[in-house]
Amino acid sequence: MEQGNRSHGKIDSLPQAVKREVEERLVGGEKYEDIADYLKENGYDVHYSSVGRYGRKFLARFESVRVAKEFAKLLAEDDVDRPATELHEANNLLASQLIMEAMVDDEMDAGERAKIAKSIASLQNAQVANEKLKLNARKEQGAIHTAMKLFTDKIYEEIGSRYPEVAQTLLTLAEETEMEMSRMQ
Repeated sequence: MEQGNRSHGKIDSLPQAVKREVEERLVGGEKYEDIADYLKENGYDVHYSSVGRYGRKFLARFESVRVAKEFAKLLAEDDVDRPATELHEANNLLASQLIMEAMVDDEMDAGERAKIAKSIASLQNAQVANEKLKLNARKEQGAIHTAMKLFTDKIYEEIGSRYPEVAQTLLTLAEETEMEMSRMQ
């Protein structure tokens, strides 16, 4: 068998409008047999097993993209103050998933696979840069915590024994400030 002359499934060879209708019926949960009957009624001789092969692949791809998009949407809506690194990470997860699905496509030739492999390398570089940003943010957060700890220790040393109510108010304000600063990162 020559490369480039791969056999395509019967669903792939249908007119685009009919293929789209099959996909809509698959997403709607219609049984493979019923979809095959619909195709036969419209003049296309497609066995339900062909619909099943196409349907399993299509629905798996559809579901994984839907879940990834929903995940990214929830991350974005969850907290408007969420660090950009987390949204970037969600985007990388979505892109990685789509790239991996493309890599397992039976109909992809070696040239297309090579292009996708380059995309994976770019995505990995972006993820490394993202991890560096997160590491720096953790270091900054640690520095803030250390500074606030020194500050609260000094408050306690200087005024805690003489003015406990004032010291407690200042300590509470320091804790609230540290929490606010942590959320801002």
